[in-house]
Amino acid sequence: MNPFARTAAALFLVNGPKSNSPLDAEKICSALIQTLLEDASRNLEARAWQNAVQTVPYQVGRMKLTQTLSCTMPLGGLPDKLASMCTSKGQRPTLAKSIGSYLKRFGKPTAFNCLILDQSDTAEIHLSLTCLDVTEDRNPEKIIIASTQVSAKLKLSNQQTQAAITEAFGSFQATSDQPFYLRAELIQMPTKSSSMEDIRTRCSGRT
Repeated sequence: MNPFARTAAALFLVNGPKSNSPLDAEKICSALIQTLLEDASRNLEARAWQNAVQTVPYQVGRMKLTQTLSCTMPLGGLPDKLASMCTSKGQRPTLAKSIGSYLKRFGKPTAFNCLILDQSDTAEIHLSLTCLDVTEDRNPEKIIIASTQVSAKLKLSNQQTQAAITEAFGSFQATSDQPFYLRAELIQMPTKSSSMEDIRTRCSGRT
C-alpha cells in the first residue's frame, strides 16, 4: 500500500423484514446519516461515527471491544476479511457477502466504518458499529487490522424506549438512492418442521 494514498470507505446497512412503512431501524439510520453528513471533513472518522451512534437513546447491553489482528493474506482478500469482521457469528453470511462486494469497489481500503441496524426481530434492534483501520507490515501480504466494535440493543417492546425512539426519529424516512446504503430484507420461508430464513439483499444507490 502507498502510505501517501489512503482509501477510506463507509457503509450503512439495515436488515429487517419488508414493510409498507419505514422500520424504526431505517429511521434511525437516516438520522445518523444526516448527522454525519453535517461535517464533510470528519464524516469518515471513526470517532465521529462512534459519537453519532452514542446519541441513540435507551441502548441496553452496550459493549465496546477493541482489538488488533495480524493477518497474512493476498491483498485481494482484504475486502472479504474486513466484511467478515463487521458481521457477528449469528448473522447470515449473505450480509458479509454484500459488504464484501461493496468494499471491492474501493480496491484495497485502508479504513472502513460499517454500521448495521438489524431489526429482523421486530421487537428489538441490534445495533453494531465496526471501525477498522488497516496498515501493511514489511511483508506485503501481512496486514494489521485495528478494530473497534460497539454493539447494543434497543428493546422496542419497552414502551418507554419505543416512545423515545418515535419522538427522536419518527419524522425521518427510509434512505434511498445512496451509494453508501444497503437494505437487506428478511423473508420468512416456511418448511414442514420450522421456518427457514432467507435474506435477499438489494442495494440502494449507484454501483
